[in-house]
Amino acid sequence: MRCPYCGGLNQERATFCTSCGRDLTRPPRQQATYPPARPGGAPQGRPVNAPPVYRAPTPPAPQGAVPAPPRPASQPVQAQQPLANRRQAVSAGTVQAPAPLVPPPPAPEPEPPGPFPPKTLEQFQQLLEAGAQHYTVVESRVGDGRRKLVRIAYPHCAGWQQAATLLKALREQQDAQCNAIIIQGVLPQQQDVYAFTNGQLQFERNVRLGGQVGNRYVVETEDGFASNATRFVLNE
Repeated sequence: MRCPYCGGLNQERATFCTSCGRDLTRPPRQQATYPPARPGGAPQGRPVNAPPVYRAPTPPAPQGAVPAPPRPASQPVQAQQPLANRRQAVSAGTVQAPAPLVPPPPAPEPEPPGPFPPKTLEQFQQLLEAGAQHYTVVESRVGDGRRKLVRIAYPHCAGWQQAATLLKALREQQDAQCNAIIIQGVLPQQQDVYAFTNGQLQFERNVRLGGQVGNRYVVETEDGFASNATRFVLNE
């Protein structure tokens, strides 16, 4: 008796196939045709009526394209370098990050032609001739007690140049009817400030100093409170 499933030989009254183990008492729904079985083993190959195996068609190569040569079996496939490692390699290689911008150091202040603060009016005059700056009168008014206030604006400069500019304004803004003249310097961008920011000179006429009467100059640079501010007093 031949098995209707695998084609193996069995005894006439066999219930199960000795080759594939299927039940021989139930007829198969669709019996396939197999080649004759080899003695002592199962049949080889695919059944005759088995459905064909589907294989996807190979797409044709584009015109003008050169096919890539096959990779040798002994050549290992190199793994793609991670993106983070590539960025790190680029930053450590030829591509360098731009250096931070460092502002240039400020230019050194000019040295005074004489001692500063001055000890005499002659030394004060030397500063006037060497370092007086151009200024603009912002305000000029006479208050109570015949005190005149003049506010001038000019660029910021060294302390001795501030004192020279204030003395220049005092000489040009003199008023014989006033007992005191105050020259206040401000920066051009801060002309509306209440206090001075670029030095002050207070000139008082006929001041009693002990047993003598004379003129007095009180000069302050910067705003009077800065760490680099200078204050000096001269008598005439």
